[in-house]
This record gives sequence, C-alpha cells and structure tokens, in this order.
Amino acid sequence: MPIENLLNNKVAIITGAGRGIGKAAAKRLAEAGASVVLAARTEAEIQAVAEEIKATGGRALAIPTDVTCVSAVDNLVTLTLRAYQHIDILINNAAVLSPVGKTWEVDPEAWRKLIDINVVGPYLCARTVLPQMLDRDDGRIINISSGAANSDTVGWSAYNASKAALNRFTTTLAAEVAHTDIVVSAIGPGVVETSMQAQLRQSNNAVYPWVERFRQYHQKGQLFLPDEPAQLILWLASKHGADQNGVVLELANEKTREQIAQDLGLPLIPNRRG
Repeated sequence: MPIENLLNNKVAIITGAGRGIGKAAAKRLAEAGASVVLAARTEAEIQAVAEEIKATGGRALAIPTDVTCVSAVDNLVTLTLRAYQHIDILINNAAVLSPVGKTWEVDPEAWRKLIDINVVGPYLCARTVLPQMLDRDDGRIINISSGAANSDTVGWSAYNASKAALNRFTTTLAAEVAHTDIVVSAIGPGVVETSMQAQLRQSNNAVYPWVERFRQYHQKGQLFLPDEPAQLILWLASKHGADQNGVVLELANEKTREQIAQDLGLPLIPNRRG
C-alpha cells in the first residue's frame, strides 16, 4: 500500500505541532491521508503548518491549545470531533526542556511547569480522547519520550523525571486498554535537530556539563532530522503498529529503522553517529 493511502479516513491530533518533530509528524500523517489537527500554544506557528499541508492537498486544522489546561484540552477534542466526528490517533509530542541546572539551583515553579507540560499534558490529552476511542474499540496513542528516561544526566532532573514518568504512563495505559484494539506506545526519537537542541547548545557548561557533547553532535552532522522520527510515528500510527501495545521504540535501534524502511518503502534512516 502506498504511503499516501496508509491513513485514509483517519483523524490525528498532534500536540506541539508548530515545529520540530510535531510539525514533521503532522506533514507525514497528512501525506498518508490523515486529517491532522495541530495543537500548540503559539497559534501563528500551527496556522503556518496547516497552510503548508493544505497547499499540498492535505487536510489540516489548527487549534491553539495549552495541554496543561483541562478546559483547553476539552475544547481541542470537542472542536476536532465537531470537524471530523472521530479521533483515531493522538500524538503526545508537546514538551519543554527547561529548566536546566542543578536540582537545588533551578526555579521550583519552572520545574513544576515542565512536569505539567511533559507529563500532565499527555495524561489530559489521552484521558479526553479515550472515551470515544473506547466506544469505537479502536485508536492509537503515541507518546514522544526520550533516552533521558533512562539517564542520570546532570542538570536534567525535571526532564529526565518527566520522560521516565511518560514511559511508565505509556506502559500502564497500554495495560489498561489491552483488552481493546487501542494501541498505546512511545518512541525515543534520539538526538534530533530541533529548536530544543539549539536551545540546549546555548547552555552554560557549568550548569550543564554535557553541553559540549551535543555541540559536537551538531558540528559533525550526527543529529537525526525531524522527518526521521516522524517516519517512526507514521509507522506506529499505521497498520504496521498494530502489535506494538506497551512498547517503547528507539529510533537509534537498527532493526527498527530497517523495519520502517521495509514497511513504508522509504530509504533507510542512517545511523548518524556511526
């Protein structure tokens, strides 16, 4: 089946869709035939992405959303159902990296806000789309995690904790829906060239001792491109991800990349760090 028909008649909500992995995923899913709903706090960014998608014949709707706000997430789902009648796919991509710094030095409100966006946001979005997915006994929820979930990276206490929590949320929710045809999974996209990475490279060495490592990845062209994890998201959202409930897939895994290339008929995503 060609990529452009993989997600015909499907409706997908993508949070954090104004840039980076979220934007790339929205474009890939739209290319595959899905109607995509773009959610983010910055309206101008998601409107621009929606116009790009519609200019190439795709279907896109931009809905400004703060994923930490119950009423905003309710509004996102209500407007999506009003426009398209059902929701088949949820991509929980919205996330922040800051605050970066020693645990006892960072602002506690910033630490709490990161947890709200990176953990509470996916919970609220999943909680709100699930009733109609359960009614239809069908759906995909894909959480964008990170290798930070398994890391003790100094300066990233909030981010590491949030991604570890997101992985456990993924596997627990997957167990709760295991009796259905709803599939809940997560991906570790690897180190990707996004605005978050650009922000990270500006960190002070004293605050974030690993910053030079990421600067070197950038200088040597060793970062994944946003479209590459977007291919994994498309694979999971399609029929190929039907048996991936409770799984956390790493894009850095060679077998995963080979499977994506084989099933989607796309060039093999390179191992950029050799």
